[in-house]
Amino acid sequence: MSDYPIEPLPISEPDPPLRPSKKVDLSLVSWIIRLTLPVALGGHAESVVGMIQLFLVGLLGPAALSAVGISQAFNRVLFTAMMSISRGALTMVAQAIGADSPEQASATAKQAFTLLFGFSILFGVCSLAISPFLIPSLTSDREVIALGTPYLQVFFVGIPFMTLNRAVASCLQGAGDTRTPFFLSLLSSSVQITTSTVLIFGYWGFPELGVVGAAVGGFTGRAIATLVGFGLLYSGRASLTLLSTTSYRFNWELARRILKVGVPSGIQGILRNGSGLIYLKFVGLTALSTTAVAAYTIGSQLEHILRRTGLAFGTVATALVGQSLGAKDPDAAERSGWTTLLISVLTSVLLSLPVALFARQFMGLFTDAPDVIDIGVTYLLVMVLAEPFVCASNTSGGALRGAGETMAPMYYTLISQWLVRLPVAYALAFVLGYDIIGIWAALVIYGILQAFLTVRKFAQGRWKTKVI
Repeated sequence: MSDYPIEPLPISEPDPPLRPSKKVDLSLVSWIIRLTLPVALGGHAESVVGMIQLFLVGLLGPAALSAVGISQAFNRVLFTAMMSISRGALTMVAQAIGADSPEQASATAKQAFTLLFGFSILFGVCSLAISPFLIPSLTSDREVIALGTPYLQVFFVGIPFMTLNRAVASCLQGAGDTRTPFFLSLLSSSVQITTSTVLIFGYWGFPELGVVGAAVGGFTGRAIATLVGFGLLYSGRASLTLLSTTSYRFNWELARRILKVGVPSGIQGILRNGSGLIYLKFVGLTALSTTAVAAYTIGSQLEHILRRTGLAFGTVATALVGQSLGAKDPDAAERSGWTTLLISVLTSVLLSLPVALFARQFMGLFTDAPDVIDIGVTYLLVMVLAEPFVCASNTSGGALRGAGETMAPMYYTLISQWLVRLPVAYALAFVLGYDIIGIWAALVIYGILQAFLTVRKFAQGRWKTKVI
């Protein structure tokens, strides 16, 4: 994996003087796609692992499936919080690489690892202490509690490997290398699936751990990928090298800069996930509650696939804009941002078309209940309308993050998802009587608003002079 040559980003040469106002540079298209594809595929691989683990655990019975499902709700909160530091590191590594400062890139990466390790240990210890009370807070089923609590405890023990694994990938992506994190993701996914299968059912003489086996499998896969990733970072064969001249010692100034970029991104993720939970609650309050929740559960799986692609473009936009600004070339940063935005929206439209055309067939793969299929088809059609706007906000938000501008996207998430989507969904569904159709319609309204706010912020251009 590390034998791939790391090509420099084509951003060092500004446009000729005759084209100073050019926003979109089509010469960057193939490069952007080459960078984005591994990020998207790596994200999809993680989704596939989650689905396979749920399938394997589901063979143990509904209580086991519920235990893992509830546990993962807590896991997502942790993942979102820890991603904040990784995103801050991605931005600062990108700017350091653009400034041709491998030492600063190394120092930033090491500081991010120090922060994440410290936070993960603290969070893990605290979480272990309260783990007996977490599952009971969401269910009173004794069997689910008995199965889910040890699953969570093993997960909490493996928190340092999960967070460091994500940080390694983010730092490499910031350095312009998206292929190595993809191969690390494949390695982690393969180990997770194999180990989970063996330990859940006790194959090949290994102990039969049941639900806990899935947690141990996740722990093992991430640990191996993390160790391999660090080996590459020290080998000098990756786009980013951890230098002996830099230190893991806590540096307040460097930590402050990482957190200044990352914390708003983390809060943005928490706001997004929290809004989604309440949105799901609204779906459950509609007239055909069980049917609507089933349709939403199926449809959201496809939505996550499309959303992963949009988020991948956002990651690439962060790297490209960050490296351009590090190289003191704001015009190249602007071209990179607009070009990535254009490609991401067009890609979203192209990927959404088959969903619209074959919505009924997709729903039919998961259920034969006519009511679920009908409601699910409506959801998918509305989701297809909203997705290009959501993709635009994710990509332009990623471009802003490359400049260290993360407060504005956080505010836009608060406005569009909490102050608009949820009130509009409630009003349309329960005040005006449109029921589930009103819930779905709120998706398009919030998507348009968040895209408008975020793209407008990028278009204003003040981010080009921002100093982290």
